[in-house]
Amino acid sequence: MDQYLESLRQVENASQERIKDFKILAGVSRVELYNGGRQVQFQSGAADVINYFLRMPNCHVCVTSANWSTDFIQGALDGNGVSNQPPISVYCNELKFSKRTSLSTGTIYPRLVVASDKAAVIETYREVLASRYGSKPRLVYAGDSLTDLPALLLADVGLLVGQSDNVAKWCKLLDVEFSKPRFDENNKTLYRLLDWSSAINIIENH
Repeated sequence: MDQYLESLRQVENASQERIKDFKILAGVSRVELYNGGRQVQFQSGAADVINYFLRMPNCHVCVTSANWSTDFIQGALDGNGVSNQPPISVYCNELKFSKRTSLSTGTIYPRLVVASDKAAVIETYREVLASRYGSKPRLVYAGDSLTDLPALLLADVGLLVGQSDNVAKWCKLLDVEFSKPRFDENNKTLYRLLDWSSAINIIENH
């Protein structure tokens, strides 16, 4: 799986180059990106789950995304009523902005291109928290696509959101069963989350 997902890096890099060459995102301001993000509608209950854990002491929330703008993601969080206290860390690709005009040049800094990039961020985030608190934190990761699968399997609690047949196929190939602890991996478990109403119960009772 890792080899297959890594093979997509060249494809994704070429796609970003086309976006730059055709100046698809050139001339856009940070405010426009933020306002565009505010139009995104989260799945029902998702924001409530995020806010629930933001209120818990020593609970940290971060977003990893192949999107191309922190401003867009922050707009989506704010537009769906997600609290900004404590602040949520966002890891994503980023547009380059002109110092003279403050508008996007259309160039994208490729930070999260393929699945292994997301997994690397999660591993680093866990190490930072372990160093801060002196013990390894329990990691929960929610995602809905094949690019999320390595991070989902790294997490103590992985939440596969929706009904991705592609991810389910790879899970079967890897002998990963849903809702079944993997005893050889410290009881890490991948759950299928069809809606967000059950997320808090799954996480707290794992």
